[in-house]
Amino acid sequence: MAYQDITQYNAACFTQGRPYGVSSITIHWWGDPGTHPTFEGVVDTFVTGARRTSAHYVAEAGRVACLVDPDDRAWACGDGIGCRSGGNDKSISIECNPRQNDGDYQTVAELVSNLRAVYGDLPLYPHKHWFNTACPGTYDLGRIDRIAKGLPAGKPAHDAKPAVPQITVDGSCGPATVRRWQQVMGTPVDGVVSGQVMPDGKSYARPALKSCSYGKGGSLLIKAVQARLGLARDGLLGPATIRAIQAHLGVAQDGSFGPATVRALQARLNQGTF
Repeated sequence: MAYQDITQYNAACFTQGRPYGVSSITIHWWGDPGTHPTFEGVVDTFVTGARRTSAHYVAEAGRVACLVDPDDRAWACGDGIGCRSGGNDKSISIECNPRQNDGDYQTVAELVSNLRAVYGDLPLYPHKHWFNTACPGTYDLGRIDRIAKGLPAGKPAHDAKPAVPQITVDGSCGPATVRRWQQVMGTPVDGVVSGQVMPDGKSYARPALKSCSYGKGGSLLIKAVQARLGLARDGLLGPATIRAIQAHLGVAQDGSFGPATVRALQARLNQGTF
């Protein structure tokens, strides 16, 4: 069975580049199947950055979402005390459906075969090889390996995640920039920051926000940004949120959503992340 490549989502948490190369594949699972985790739920967790972690792929029978390019470093295997070095630095992580039906094994094995077509005969490791964890539960890595080795030569998976189309870094947060921001944050895409109140021009301002509507309820985009930054989720691009965005982007925290802030935002969005 050929799986569906899903490439429109990007994990919030990853590190660009692979200075140490790639030397293994790490198998994870979504968690205890008794908690009924879902493909969409796991993808959303990585896209929003809610748990400050990520994986290169999320896989189940018939579909695979690539959230981090294999040539970049995902944050799946753990760091710090008690972690064996090499997991995040050198391994490609695959999050697998814990229900483990035959289709799940087939799809994961096809992905492994495709990765090996690019990176060579990479060994498979369980997450618990790198860190003190029960993950990936009862997953049979030997079975994945046997299926993968019995498949025809895999199609290269290196280019599964296409380059992110670039937006203009002009300091103006118009519809194109808002749409990209919504795509990166995993919220509905309409190119408008909706449900806002008028800035007072004293404690804060939004001179570079060119695509905005006023009313009640706030914006789902801003709520997602606030969740990422650990703020109260009212959906309003107000003074605390603007300053938190500026701190996140490494620009002056002047409380004004102006051109310098938006240029930094656009440059980050052009990397496929916030």
